[in-house]
Amino acid sequence: MRARDVILIVLAIGGLTTGGGIGWLGGKYGLASDNLLSADVVTADGRLIHANEKENPDLFWALRGGGGNFGVVTSFTYRLHPVGTLLAGLLVHPVAEAKKVLRFYKEWEHEMPDELRCMPVLLTDPEAGPVVAVVVCYNGPIEKGEQVLAPLRRFGAPVMDGIAPMPYTAVQAILDDGFPPGPNYYMRGPMLREISDELIDILVDRYALATSPRCALGLQPLGGAMARGETAFPHRAATYNLLIVAGWEPGDDSARHIAWARAVGDAAAPHTTGASYVNELGREEDEGAAQIKAAFGASYNRLASIKAKYDPQNLFRHNQNIKP
Repeated sequence: MRARDVILIVLAIGGLTTGGGIGWLGGKYGLASDNLLSADVVTADGRLIHANEKENPDLFWALRGGGGNFGVVTSFTYRLHPVGTLLAGLLVHPVAEAKKVLRFYKEWEHEMPDELRCMPVLLTDPEAGPVVAVVVCYNGPIEKGEQVLAPLRRFGAPVMDGIAPMPYTAVQAILDDGFPPGPNYYMRGPMLREISDELIDILVDRYALATSPRCALGLQPLGGAMARGETAFPHRAATYNLLIVAGWEPGDDSARHIAWARAVGDAAAPHTTGASYVNELGREEDEGAAQIKAAFGASYNRLASIKAKYDPQNLFRHNQNIKP
């Protein structure tokens, strides 16, 4: 592995963690930030300090959901979990069946155990064209997972059932073909209170107006252990993160694709909590102060106080900024 690749991995897991860290194993093990045991941080005044539950606990709380506002984290220590073979993959239906599939999923997902996370996605398959897919990941005994997933797999007439035992690294790459490097991407990530029939209609109808085959809409689940932590991450009561992705080829009209993504977000707004996942927001200059403040929710005032302690001059401000 090249040094550049190592740096990119560290940057990715660092931002993921400090913003919260929603993932496929979260139903059973919580957010990435819930599994952070300690961190070494270089503060705005150049000090290297250690943060955990006993040392600088205020900073440790803030690092787990407050984003990159408090210093440069140079070391993360995580709680690890043994993960074997997972039952995972894509279940794909024609886009014409999207409303039926999503309505069935809405009723079925209430019985989802912590070991299972499923993400319905409207996207364009490179070969089949527009589809509705349900990406599944079951983190438990394969035989039990087969039983849990049986109703979902029996519903309708899927054009592809790619659910099979696989390693976690393969799960992380399931959607890679749909979002290759090279094109431009713009993302929104509002949090949802619930999946309703009205929201399903909005998403399917808006997806039909997508400006590019690179556009996609996904429902990334929270819940399970992700609902039970006590950190700065403020979205414990949300049920899903609505992923709105606009993608287009370099040289195309960016404004048109971004406008589609924003229009989807506006249409879905009555069904959201009014806040977005901070890891899917741009800088304050792009989003506006109100949108940034809402992303930190009930944690904002406490985070602002901690910011004043560790970065009173707001050195770390080119981010989803919390003002001291």
